[in-house]
Amino acid sequence: MLDVMSRQNEIMASRPVSYGALPDMGGATGFYPGSANSSVAPAGDGTLLSLIDRTEGGADYDTLFGHSQKGGPFAGTRVSQMTLGDLASFSDPGGKYGQWVKGKVGRVATPMGRYQFVGTTMRDVARDMGLPNDTVFNRGTQDAMFQHLARKTLARGKTPSAKRSLLRGQWEGFKNVSDSDLDSAIARFENGGRPMGARRPV
Repeated sequence: MLDVMSRQNEIMASRPVSYGALPDMGGATGFYPGSANSSVAPAGDGTLLSLIDRTEGGADYDTLFGHSQKGGPFAGTRVSQMTLGDLASFSDPGGKYGQWVKGKVGRVATPMGRYQFVGTTMRDVARDMGLPNDTVFNRGTQDAMFQHLARKTLARGKTPSAKRSLLRGQWEGFKNVSDSDLDSAIARFENGGRPMGARRPV
């Protein structure tokens, strides 16, 4: 644990990483002002972001399983200040975090950040996006990775039912959202963050 905290201090003292290649998030995920460490979507606003905040990471970019970043063996761990390379090590299935979660739920899982990316998914998305290991897993990176994964996942579904099933395969929390609410949020996401029927800017 001390090694993780020391590494975080080194990262914060280093020069910020440039994100010039990352896509503009715009309204597709819905961005809302909040604290430096979270941007809470208004409850019931109908976006995927509000649903994922309600059922997954609680709008906190440092969220770990059981909110253990706030207490317990991983208190003080801030994944939003760590690099993808550091998190690949932190989320190793044989590491302390993965094994601690296994002791809680009976299987290895390493959810991290606002969107609860597990280690394998984080590495796959980073590779798809061409993000180097020294990329910091901060708010901008997490938002961009979420948008990339959500769009890629939804593109594989040809029907509303298929899209729901695919999203629920990526994010367990969506299993606690009704079909109608999830369908509406998916449609809004695919419409650039606007409710269905709203006109796109010209």
